[in-house]
Amino acid sequence: MAKSNVSKKPISEEEYTTNKVLTVFSVCLLGVLVLMFVQRQLDYASTWRTGMMTVRALLGLGIVGVLWGLWLLVSERTGKRTAARRIVCGRHVLIVSIVLIACMTAVYYLGTQPIKGLYVVLPALAVYYLVYHSYAPEFFLIAVDAGVAAGLIWVAHRAALSASYGSMAYAALGAAVVLAIAQIACVYGLRGKKGVLQRSGKTVDLHLSRNAYRMLTVTPVVMAVLVAVAVLMPTAALAAMGIAAAYLFITAVYYTVKLM
Repeated sequence: MAKSNVSKKPISEEEYTTNKVLTVFSVCLLGVLVLMFVQRQLDYASTWRTGMMTVRALLGLGIVGVLWGLWLLVSERTGKRTAARRIVCGRHVLIVSIVLIACMTAVYYLGTQPIKGLYVVLPALAVYYLVYHSYAPEFFLIAVDAGVAAGLIWVAHRAALSASYGSMAYAALGAAVVLAIAQIACVYGLRGKKGVLQRSGKTVDLHLSRNAYRMLTVTPVVMAVLVAVAVLMPTAALAAMGIAAAYLFITAVYYTVKLM
């Protein structure tokens, strides 16, 4: 049979981005299923040993993945392999492997308690990745601000319930204030450069909208205030978290309409 002379059509940037987002969601879903299996094994004395063997095996898999990712990265940097529009490339393999090692290390040393948080963290990572590729850059940063603030409010709320860790609430407030100041300083610098950065000798335009600088200045201040409310009035912590979620929802609607 004669070979086909029709060349394979290269994948477009839009298709590549779609494939990356779907892959991230699939990997995060698989991670949640693996965590459910591990938790089920560790919750019972009869299967605890099997669960720990599974955790060790996943740790080993993560280490192998890091070595593989480094090998791919070196091959890509030396020109032996191209990473252009590839799902399986050195950087992606390294990120997945490092996350796997971090998750399994936490479970190995702390037991099943971190798994409850990972049930939230992994889907959140997938959603943030979708937002990063689908929305304006400033909305991604706004979403990060709201997510970090929600986490700090939760830390403050948990610390308020414990006399031994009360200082953690003020540490959370300090972190919120420091992050707000750092972001405002960065926004001020970007405003002076009109949203254009120089990276590795290349010019990167962030394509920030007219209201981006105002939103990126107001949002961290609002989130820091909400964290302060949760610290100073522990009974209002859940209300503060609800306000942060409502703020994110309203801005999400605004930026979604702008996409239309």
